[in-house]
Amino acid sequence: MHSNSLRSESLHAAVIFATAIAVVNGFGRFAYALLLPVMREDLAWDYALSGWLNTANSVGYGVGALLGMALLSRYRPAALFVAGLAITVCTLLLCGVTRDLWTMMLWRFVTGVGSAWVFACGGALIAAKYSFDASKSAAAIAIYYAGGGLGIVLSGGLLYPVLEHVWSWSVGWLVLGLAGLALSLWPAKLALGIQVGAAARPADAPSPAQPSTQTPAAPSKPAPLSLAAYKPITAAYFLFGVGYIVYMTFVIAWLREMRMGNAAATGGFLFIGVAAMASGYVWRGVMARWWPTRTFAATCLCTAVGSVLPLLSNSLPMLLVSAALVGGSFFMTPGAIMALIRATMPAAQWAKAMNLFTCIFAVGQGVGPVAAGWIADTAGLNAAMLAGALVLLVSGGLALLQKRPAQT
Repeated sequence: MHSNSLRSESLHAAVIFATAIAVVNGFGRFAYALLLPVMREDLAWDYALSGWLNTANSVGYGVGALLGMALLSRYRPAALFVAGLAITVCTLLLCGVTRDLWTMMLWRFVTGVGSAWVFACGGALIAAKYSFDASKSAAAIAIYYAGGGLGIVLSGGLLYPVLEHVWSWSVGWLVLGLAGLALSLWPAKLALGIQVGAAARPADAPSPAQPSTQTPAAPSKPAPLSLAAYKPITAAYFLFGVGYIVYMTFVIAWLREMRMGNAAATGGFLFIGVAAMASGYVWRGVMARWWPTRTFAATCLCTAVGSVLPLLSNSLPMLLVSAALVGGSFFMTPGAIMALIRATMPAAQWAKAMNLFTCIFAVGQGVGPVAAGWIADTAGLNAAMLAGALVLLVSGGLALLQKRPAQT
């Protein structure tokens, strides 16, 4: 196989994996922003209570990451990846058959568990598949994490009838579940053929001229996983989770509060998704050339600026610029974390390390919606959005303090 065809096939595989992120992030987490205004009206929730549903999802995300670290000692990352997709699809459907707050919080929690397995283990599968080409790996990681944009675009189109009160919000959850099932089949099949930590040489890769006559050394046991050398970036990733989720949870309610109308609000959400889909291609060169912590800081800055622009003007052009900056950046922050893990840790630790970082990220995502909901109830949504942007700026600054850990 020629190198050009290998490159085409590899990036094609990255796009397939990106559809899994569309399901767990686009449908499993961010589509709630579209359903939230209608659910608030129907169920008489305030903003703080509305935030708890995304907090339950984020708590499940953290618990799922911790469980994933334990389960990876017994199961392949591919097995957790497929199980996570199945869990996410089932719980999306179950959210459409209940009106009870606590039951729905339970399903949102379990959705988070499955999403964490897909998000973290999928990143490790991507890194393993492209482990023989560093530049291709950077591009594939960027494309993979940008897959959430596809989910945002699809959910915007699928759920517009809910905002127009043509469908009930419960029908919206069912539609998301069925669409998630359709999108999950291909990446699940592909994942089962990949081994992490023992990646096979590509079929067209040059093989040694003759086998070595030396006795192979016994494989050494990987060093225990520790984030002691990663304290600044760990704190930064926690704060990123706090800050970005404010915008992504309340943006539709915010735009409706500005009386932008359902068409403009949905259009803005779709534009976020389109920008997120393009972000993998926009940032892949940066991710290949820059050290990952610099990429992390840049994505935080872009997301923060995009979050505050509607405070300056609620005009449609400003809304679109805001959506482009946020959508075009925030999915690349986890990509920068995966790139840092790949550059500084042995392959056997990639999946566990990403699960641990995902757990820390999830704690931040759990804090963000409730804290922002409380601020919104007391000082208004503008104040909540501003607070989220300030947290993002602090996150980017902390990332720049991270020194390069010694490569294992």
